[in-house]
Amino acid sequence: MTAGHCVAWEISTGGACHDVWLGFPETPTREAEWLGCAKISAMSSPGDTLLAPDYAVLQLRRATERIALPIGRGALKTGEVVRMVSVTQDRFYDDVHEVRTRRCVVDDGDDSSPWSPIAPPTVRVLSSCPIHEGNSGAPLLDRQGRMRGLVHAGGPPFFAFGLMTESDRIPEDASGARVH
Repeated sequence: MTAGHCVAWEISTGGACHDVWLGFPETPTREAEWLGCAKISAMSSPGDTLLAPDYAVLQLRRATERIALPIGRGALKTGEVVRMVSVTQDRFYDDVHEVRTRRCVVDDGDDSSPWSPIAPPTVRVLSSCPIHEGNSGAPLLDRQGRMRGLVHAGGPPFFAFGLMTESDRIPEDASGARVH
């Protein structure tokens, strides 16, 4: 799964994703691995606002032996802590990228007034969570390691703010996919 806007070009050209590749980092037990996308099997409808769900489920060209993330269900509570997992460019060495995690606090969305007069039921606001360009589609994991949502937007670079699509907003038929 990733944010739908990450594959917007592929969606607009019929959903073929032969030029989309997913990288899996080296671990103590596995070498780095690149897998191609076979097709976009499900996606959210484009919204008029950042407060609309934003996801795409990609089918890989071949299976991987990596462990899939379980998908958590049920609404996240305001104040709950989730971890964003992302590949982050090193601040000093442009060609070095590392998998890192950041803690984020789930908020209720009442402070989303720049985009909507009412708190959105479809997305949640993340605070204390610096979201940078390129973090879209990053999974948000709960304390049990279950995927609870995807990052799909972030605030200006000088303030820690983000938006997430909760996994409850991804249809059951799409969420049956294994998430790597």
